[in-house]
Amino acid sequence: MKLTPDLQACFQAARRVVCGDRGDVQVFEDGTILTDGVAFKLEPSRDSTDALIVAIAKAMQRHLRGFDLGKLRQDLVTAGMGEEVADFVDQHLRAFSVEDWDAIRARVGFYVELNAAMQMPDTANEGTTSNG
Repeated sequence: MKLTPDLQACFQAARRVVCGDRGDVQVFEDGTILTDGVAFKLEPSRDSTDALIVAIAKAMQRHLRGFDLGKLRQDLVTAGMGEEVADFVDQHLRAFSVEDWDAIRARVGFYVELNAAMQMPDTANEGTTSNG
């Protein structure tokens, strides 16, 4: 599954919330996360921390798309996440300032550009020959 730029930005923010990452975090379209020079993919079916990152990221994405935070909390409960997890996600999202949400929106723009650049062919050596 190819991630959209808004979901990439939300995964980045959710990873910081859940794991407390302070360094650079990047999320690629294929779902690979790069943090502190280590690349990995989340495994939410096998790891509860990964599942929490996914839940927060998807709730963030829905909020960016206009969903009310109260409705998102109820959706998490309905989806079987449980009251405690739903409250945890809700509290974290409500603690975000306007500036925090603006930073996530700005990061969406970064991922739009990164994804476009990653799809462009490498032309650094184009037109050169190696006649030894």
